[in-house]
Amino acid sequence: MAPRSNAQHPMQPRSAPFDWGLAMGLGVPDFSACRFSANSASLGRIRRFTDRTLTRWGRRACAEDVTIVVGELVANAVRHALAAHPDRHGWLGLMNTASTVICAVQDPSPDKPLPRTATAQDTRGRGLHIIGELTHDWGYSLHGNAGKTVWAVVPTTLTPITARRGTSCGATNP
Repeated sequence: MAPRSNAQHPMQPRSAPFDWGLAMGLGVPDFSACRFSANSASLGRIRRFTDRTLTRWGRRACAEDVTIVVGELVANAVRHALAAHPDRHGWLGLMNTASTVICAVQDPSPDKPLPRTATAQDTRGRGLHIIGELTHDWGYSLHGNAGKTVWAVVPTTLTPITARRGTSCGATNP
């Protein structure tokens, strides 16, 4: 199944390094960022960071969806951008809006994220499809030779796909 959007984000690459944190609202109460690397402890640390951030924002009901999306985005950055460059790092940014949580992962690779067609035997290749199912939209911005940011918009006003009970992100359904 194809993602809902794989269009390039309208932000144009700049000659100076792109400050995606500033563009997303770095410094506002509803923005948090965390640096990660390709080491084995990074994904666990990113999941804990995501959980704490969503708890602080009162978004526990959508934590599973957001954590899955963040995990897939970070795993892709580690596998495809950071594994070959252990001295480099990536950034996760989370932004809380009235009806969404925006997840953005910046990495040093200029390679575009491309969904694969996985067979039943494949152990990889489903991440972008999972992201497409759990989000309103996803896409990427290229930053010239400085890498890219892959972003996903997780709805918080609908019942999460992974929900086991009748709650939505931040509100209880009647």
